[in-house]
Amino acid sequence: MPPDEGYLAVRAVIELTRTMDLLEDLLARHFAHFNLSQPKFNALMELYHAGEQGLPLSELGQRMLVSRANITGLVDRLERDGLVVRVVDPKDRRVIRAQITPRAVQLLHGVLPLHNDLIKRATSCLNREEKETLIRLLVKLQQGLDKL
Repeated sequence: MPPDEGYLAVRAVIELTRTMDLLEDLLARHFAHFNLSQPKFNALMELYHAGEQGLPLSELGQRMLVSRANITGLVDRLERDGLVVRVVDPKDRRVIRAQITPRAVQLLHGVLPLHNDLIKRATSCLNREEKETLIRLLVKLQQGLDKL
């Protein structure tokens, strides 16, 4: 008798969670070589793509799906490490923007090729079609979760 829907749903979540745990461990070890964490790397990538103007802290937090308190602490640590500076928005002095520093850009230029290689190796067990299917299914699951 085939497994019922409830079992399959639980099994899917267990496997997804196990996969995320493995990926998080792999990335944590990788980023530790550069004195980075996954959240620090994600913030730097958002700021890198934002360009010279940087991002308001509130927008950075929204993009990273973290609370105001968490983004403040994260930016504090990045600023302490010399990777980010805070500046007052010239159009609205109430707004504080985070901008990436040249030091952080240089760091990312060193990290990104190695990071991309690691991600390629981590997903090398999947062919192109399987990767496309995985992306499609994950997006579909995300959309379903958004409706709950």
